[in-house]
Amino acid sequence: MSTLSEMEKKAEALKVKQERAVDAAEAMREFEAEKASLLNNTLRLRAMRLEREAQQAQEEQVSDIKKTAQKLAAMQKKTAAAKDAVKASGGKTAGAKTAAALKKARTSTKKAS
Repeated sequence: MSTLSEMEKKAEALKVKQERAVDAAEAMREFEAEKASLLNNTLRLRAMRLEREAQQAQEEQVSDIKKTAQKLAAMQKKTAAAKDAVKASGGKTAGAKTAAALKKARTSTKKAS
């Protein structure tokens, strides 16, 4: 037959076991809550980083487009200036003028000989 002290020890052991189970369940809930919080924070930060990187990439593209437009404008300006110079020279470029002058000089030298 079990004595009173043995029953008290068993009751106390059962009580301790139940308290540990409650503590373990509470600790597991806290752990999972912290894990979920960490995951949410990680996802939030990742989304912010991806948004920032996308914005930077877009800004780089806009910058590249602006640079290309500036180069194109400069080329168009040079082309227009060259066309104006050709019109002003009577349709001859500087190279053509030099070639015409050399040809004229050669023909005049041949006539003189």
